[in-house]
Amino acid sequence: MWISKCSKHGEKEATFVCQHIANSLLTNVSVGFYWSKDSDSEFPDAWCKDCEDRCSKTGDEWKVEALEELNVKLLCSGCYLVARKMELGY
Repeated sequence: MWISKCSKHGEKEATFVCQHIANSLLTNVSVGFYWSKDSDSEFPDAWCKDCEDRCSKTGDEWKVEALEELNVKLLCSGCYLVARKMELGY
């Protein structure tokens, strides 16, 4: 388990999201919220609609082009929950 030190939420469990979800916390613009349904994590890594579409075009594999656009960012679980609620309502 990774721990993140967030200026807003303090030390929390960390997770990874695409750059677009991270940026949506600053812009409040909805970008979608996807994660692997196979994950048993409380805060599974997540990605936006555009990244989902790119991954789908490669047979649901994170190939070079999709990974480059993903530009993974680390979020604390508190920020993750804010982003998820903004996108999904919970």
